[in-house]
Amino acid sequence: LSFAVSVDAGSQLMDSAGGLRLNIPSISTGEGVVSVISSPGTSSFLSTSDDVLSLDSESPPSLICRGATLSGTSSVERSALATCSVVSGAIVVDGITEGDVEAGWRNSRHARTLTALFRARIALESDAKQTLILCIKGEIEKSAESGLRSEVKALFDATAAESEGKASFSDYYDVKVLSVTDGSEAEEAMQLAREAAAENAGSETTLAAALEQANERVRASGIASVALDPPHVAQAFVAVGNAYSKYARTARAKIVSWKNRVARGLWVEGFSNDAETLRKRVLGSFDSETLAAAGLPLVAPYRLEMRSQLASLLDSSIREVFASQVTNLEKSTIKKLRAQLLKKLDVPPEDAPSENAAALRAASFSFDSTMNDLEVPSLGLTKAKACREMESKLTDEVMSFADSPIAQIKRMKKVTKVTSKEKKPGQRSIDFGLDLVAMLRPDGFGSLQGFAGYQLGGNSVTFGIHNDADDPQTIAQFGGVRPPLLRVQPKLRVDVEM
Repeated sequence: LSFAVSVDAGSQLMDSAGGLRLNIPSISTGEGVVSVISSPGTSSFLSTSDDVLSLDSESPPSLICRGATLSGTSSVERSALATCSVVSGAIVVDGITEGDVEAGWRNSRHARTLTALFRARIALESDAKQTLILCIKGEIEKSAESGLRSEVKALFDATAAESEGKASFSDYYDVKVLSVTDGSEAEEAMQLAREAAAENAGSETTLAAALEQANERVRASGIASVALDPPHVAQAFVAVGNAYSKYARTARAKIVSWKNRVARGLWVEGFSNDAETLRKRVLGSFDSETLAAAGLPLVAPYRLEMRSQLASLLDSSIREVFASQVTNLEKSTIKKLRAQLLKKLDVPPEDAPSENAAALRAASFSFDSTMNDLEVPSLGLTKAKACREMESKLTDEVMSFADSPIAQIKRMKKVTKVTSKEKKPGQRSIDFGLDLVAMLRPDGFGSLQGFAGYQLGGNSVTFGIHNDADDPQTIAQFGGVRPPLLRVQPKLRVDVEM
C-alpha cells in the first residue's frame, strides 16, 4: 500500500534554521532535477520565491534557491546552495544584469554564488556532469559571452585550487549563456534546463531522499561553514568599485569639456597644469579612499586593477586631447604666417629674404610659447618633437609661398592696376568696366585655398575658394555666424578723363 502526497508549488523545503521540510515522498528524480538560483533584490522571469530553498514544480522537480549577496551569506544559505549543487542535473543562475557582465564577475554576488556551487561539487567529488545555464537580463555580444565563460572557468579553477585534487572544469560542467528578457525566453531557458537535467539524471530515487542525503553530506563535509568572503572583504570590494565609478565620472566630466573646446579648433589655456592637477587629484583621491583595501590580500589585486583602469582612462584621454590641440595650433600658426607673408609681398626684392625670415622667427616663437602651455611632461608629452616638425613645415611654407595661388593673385592684381591706365593724360574719354568678384567658402578649417582670374579689356572676373567656413576666426569676423557659401560682388567702374 502506497500513498502519493502532492504539494503546491512554492512549498518551503528548508527553514531559516537550516532544517529540511520534506513532505514530498512521491516526487521522483528519474527525469533529473533543475535548480534555479535567484538573485536577491533583482526582478526575475524565472522565480518569485524568496525562501532559502523551495519547490517550484514537481515534474520534473524544479527547486528555487536563494543566491549569495555581497553584504553577507549565512551558513544556512550556503548549505542550501551546496545541496542544490549536489542533487541537480541542471543549474540555472538567474538575475545576471548587463552591468554585471560589463563590470566583470570576479568580485560580484554571482561569483560568490558559483563559489558555493563549485566548492560543494569539488569537495564531495560529484562525478556526474552538470549543465550550468547563465541567464542574462539583456542582449549579450559574442565577445562578452566568451569573456563570461572564461571568468566562470577561472572562478572554478580558483575554487579547485583549494583542494589537493586536480578537478577539470570540462569534466564537471557544460556552460550555456542565454538572453532572458521576457516570459517566453524564460520558458525556453527552463525547457533547456529540463532537457539537460534529464540527460544528466543519475539513479532514480525520491526527491526527499536525494535532498536528505545531499544535505547530510554537506553538513558532514563542513563546506557550508566556510564563508564565501569575510564581511570586511566584501565591503572592501564594494568600496573599491564605488571609488572607481566616482572618480571615473569626475575625470570624464573634465575631459569632455576639453574635447568640446578642441573640437572647435581651439586649445585649452593652461592645459599643462590642468592635466597634471586632474591626474594627481583623481589618482590620489582614489588611493586615499581605498587605502584599507590595499592591506587585504584578496582585495589588493582588484584595487590595483581598478587603479590601472582609472590611470589608463586619464592617460589615454589626455594624450588624445594633447594631439588634437597640437594639430589645431599647427593650422593656426601656418594660417597666421601666410597672412604675414602676404603683407610682405610689396616690400622691395632686396628686403624680401630678411622680412620672410623675421616672419618665420615670429611664427616659430609663437608656436613654441603656446606649446609650453600644452605639454604634459609626466606622460612624455613634450614640445620637442612638435616644435621640430613645425619648424620644418614653416620653412617649407616660406619657400613655397611665392608660387602659391594667393600670392600669384595679389601680384596679378598689382600688375592689372598698373597696366589698366592706357590713355594719355589730357585725352577726353568715358570708359565703363565691370569687375566681378566671387568667393566660395565651403565647410572646413582653411586647408584648401585657391584663386583664378580673367581680364578682357576693361572687364575682369576673379573667383576664389577657401574652405574656412568652420574656422573660429572666420566665424568671429562674421559676428559669430558662419560665412555665406557663395558671395558675389559685382562692381561697375566708370573712368572719366577730361
